[in-house]
Amino acid sequence: MTTFEHAMLGATGALAVGLHRRSWEIVALAGVAAVLPDWDGLSILFGAAAFDQIHRAVGHSVFVATIVAIVVALAEYRLRLTARLAVMLGRRVEGLAPEPEVSNGSGAAKTGVLLWTLTAILATWSHLAADLVFSGHAQLADWGLKLFWPVSQTSYVFPAVRWGDPLPTIILVVGMFGMLRWRSHVQTGAALTLLVLVGYIAARASFLPY
Repeated sequence: MTTFEHAMLGATGALAVGLHRRSWEIVALAGVAAVLPDWDGLSILFGAAAFDQIHRAVGHSVFVATIVAIVVALAEYRLRLTARLAVMLGRRVEGLAPEPEVSNGSGAAKTGVLLWTLTAILATWSHLAADLVFSGHAQLADWGLKLFWPVSQTSYVFPAVRWGDPLPTIILVVGMFGMLRWRSHVQTGAALTLLVLVGYIAARASFLPY
């Protein structure tokens, strides 16, 4: 999965359980948290060897990913960075209505820090789960995840869908536009999107040629 698809997966999961009814910010948090493990991809700046050793290892460790998710959730809960960014964009982009000022009576304050933290953790784990089943290509070997780094160097991968398969992206994008079209049924649309996506992955793993 690409960064875009991971973000859509996290946000769709939050919508599927109805978190948008509590705060739009927590849905945004889920989208951000779902891409966090890929921070270890920045290791490419230090060369191919570093990238090979660090990517899908350090940031994709369950331990590291969970800690990063907690830190980001607490920062977002306390500082409301997403809401502040929305206010800034609303003031600068012509045609957007001004957003209300950031206040203590925010959606974050109403939902509670525990919910925000759990949302970030689960969204981050969705990234790890997706990377376990999205792997391999005609010209590329499977690339496992060192889920328990640094305790274990063992790599895990359960390839079902090849990198570059357009169907998961299409499913998520169609679901997104469906939710925009039928806004009164956002939760149902998100749940159906996830159901179709999981069904496709299961079909690829069980029946379709890899």
